[in-house]
Amino acid sequence: MKRVLPLFVLMLSLTPAAWGREKAPEWVETIGAIAVQDSGRTMPLDTYAKNLAVQLTGRAHWKEGRGPNGFSGKHRVQLLCDLLLHTETLFEQELITIEDRPLKTKIGLDPKRKFFSPVELANLAGLREVIDGYMQAREADPQFRATKQQQRAMAAWSAVETIGAFAEGKELRIVPSPDGPDFLSVGLFSADPGAEDVQAALAALRTAYVNQQGIQKAVTDLVIAIKRAGTLDKDTARRVSLEVFYNNHRPWMQTAFAYGLAIVLLGLSRIFLRRTLLILGGLAAVWGTIEQIIGLYLRTAILGHVPVSNTYESLLWIGLIAVAIAGIAQAINRKGWYMLAGLIAAELSVLFSMLVPLESQTNALPPVLRSNYWLILHVLTIVASYGALVLAGVLGHVYLIKAVLLGGKRDVERPIGHPIITQIYRTMQVGLVLLTIGTILGCVWAADSWGRFWGWDPKETWALISIIVYFILLHARHIGWLRDFGLAVSSILAFLCIVWTFYGVNYVMASGLHSYGFGSGGEVWVAIWALAELVFLAICRMRYSLLRLGRNATDVSAPHDDNAPTIA
Repeated sequence: MKRVLPLFVLMLSLTPAAWGREKAPEWVETIGAIAVQDSGRTMPLDTYAKNLAVQLTGRAHWKEGRGPNGFSGKHRVQLLCDLLLHTETLFEQELITIEDRPLKTKIGLDPKRKFFSPVELANLAGLREVIDGYMQAREADPQFRATKQQQRAMAAWSAVETIGAFAEGKELRIVPSPDGPDFLSVGLFSADPGAEDVQAALAALRTAYVNQQGIQKAVTDLVIAIKRAGTLDKDTARRVSLEVFYNNHRPWMQTAFAYGLAIVLLGLSRIFLRRTLLILGGLAAVWGTIEQIIGLYLRTAILGHVPVSNTYESLLWIGLIAVAIAGIAQAINRKGWYMLAGLIAAELSVLFSMLVPLESQTNALPPVLRSNYWLILHVLTIVASYGALVLAGVLGHVYLIKAVLLGGKRDVERPIGHPIITQIYRTMQVGLVLLTIGTILGCVWAADSWGRFWGWDPKETWALISIIVYFILLHARHIGWLRDFGLAVSSILAFLCIVWTFYGVNYVMASGLHSYGFGSGGEVWVAIWALAELVFLAICRMRYSLLRLGRNATDVSAPHDDNAPTIA
């Protein structure tokens, strides 16, 4: 153990937290901690600035020398200050991101450029034509859904309008009201009654910011003025403080790094330094799990509900459940592949969650989901089933790689099931039980919220299809229709059904009563992943056929026993 500890300390020194970004000036951190009301909740200005930066530039941070000139190398709070206090410097800056090349060609922009100035886009007739086309179609058919190009055109125009609103003296709700839950609004040119001193402090901050002198003092005076005008209640102040820590700690970066490191170490332990690397891999896995629990706890404490209200949170919960089930199963069967498969599933869930648009990560909770009782009973159970089933799918990959692609004929002609296949089977059983219970609970919730137990809503229908698919697979395995190779392949194909239930219904079909889960984006990536899976399975099938052919050729002269078991 004494030899392992220095290695673990070295491992910690390589974390994203240890690298860190260049520390922001003190005044930036002070402004970032100020509470603001926006999008239906109270958050620190740092989060507000992050949302704003993503809306305008496509990212929350750009390194020096990369990204738009008005934001390159700056902290997101500095971009907010530019917009709030010195907007005129941004009118000609190529700040707004448009990445859709066909759209840029259609509206008359250079498809090779990525960033455009607000003035340039505001005067672009082609952009207005695309948006007007959507508005006309919407008037003719209220159910009309905007195309991808129309959505991106409207997003670009929204960015122009946002900068224009700041130029006109946009007010921010940053002053807690002594008379109610709604904050008072303050801008450079106006303020709600009772916030006049805050407006004066904001004007003084503008002077200091433009002259780049005495900014820290001006920021401190602004904070003091806000506290004099109104004080946050303890619960809100706690949530804002936790969100500041959440933004700075970046638990998901830590989680992704720790899980990735654990996967590498556990993989290498199969080659050399088995005991040492197993210990280090186990410590990295525990570290990643703790970081994931911290992240989910912080989101729960900040947002006031269990963290499964949107795609982003659900992906993170799926990863944690996969690791939890894998850990329990690994403790029972120490020779199993559960832990490695669970870590891979968790790593993928965290990485895919980072692809979810920021507005979908921090959106306000819709009314139908404001029942922690039903969120805990139904949504947590459903998403937990996804965690078990993704674990089964990863184990299916492990079997196909280990026994089929890298193995020999002995690995595919076992008279009894391969140990990994048994692990797949048991994991699928757990997933099916959770999926069935979760769906039934959803029916009870539907009766409570919508007045009917079942309505063949697309989400309900695909949940039922998923249950039937997994039931058929488990039954086919139980009676001997599916052998090792068939179950491994089926665990992957069946999970495609889960992906459609979880993602396709919300992001592709986007119809039905579950509209609170709808979103857009990622179709190309999901399609590429699905195609890659099909190619992988085709390769495995060819390899499996060659192994079977080789066995048959070898056994052609051997005595044949009609009662001998076969592996299909």
